[in-house]
Amino acid sequence: MDMSYDVIIGHSLGAVVALALLPLFKTKDTTVILVDPSLEVSDEKIQIHEALFVQEVTSTKTVEQCMAENPAWSRRDCMLRMIGLSMCDSGVIKDVVRVIVQSLKLQELLTSFVYGAQHNKPWSFSGLFTNIPANVKITVLVADPKFGGVCRLEDLPRSVKSLNVRALTGIGHCIQFECPEAIMDAIPLPRGKL
Repeated sequence: MDMSYDVIIGHSLGAVVALALLPLFKTKDTTVILVDPSLEVSDEKIQIHEALFVQEVTSTKTVEQCMAENPAWSRRDCMLRMIGLSMCDSGVIKDVVRVIVQSLKLQELLTSFVYGAQHNKPWSFSGLFTNIPANVKITVLVADPKFGGVCRLEDLPRSVKSLNVRALTGIGHCIQFECPEAIMDAIPLPRGKL
């Protein structure tokens, strides 16, 4: 099945999902923007993030508290975030993390069976950059690790020609709230013929 999109944007785990689906985009030129993708995460960090997500869901803050903690976010963004968190169940988060970890263990088992060695860590998706079709151009927006960014520059391959990387100093993991213009700048606009 061949799919066709002009622009695909994925954030965090959504960026990993978009990267995994890239082999399906074989015909039309496609721009892919990966917003602070979580490519490589240790077991310890998985547990920390799971606990943080569960805590966010079980003790939802007010919009005002969200705005105080995230001064670059709009009131609307904070309101939507708090509504989304209040609608989520902590069991869902635990189940999602469990399913992801199980699928990674299955992937590791299959890789080990095929190649005879372990080639994957518990959470390792940098290898997905090897299957990028020639018609796909990727921009990776990397948040500042001092502000909660999860993507590390060293996790990105240097050998992919269609890969453009932009590090955003002073911007946290939620780039779409703090610096949406960085995402918009990565989208090529159609040019009229003169």
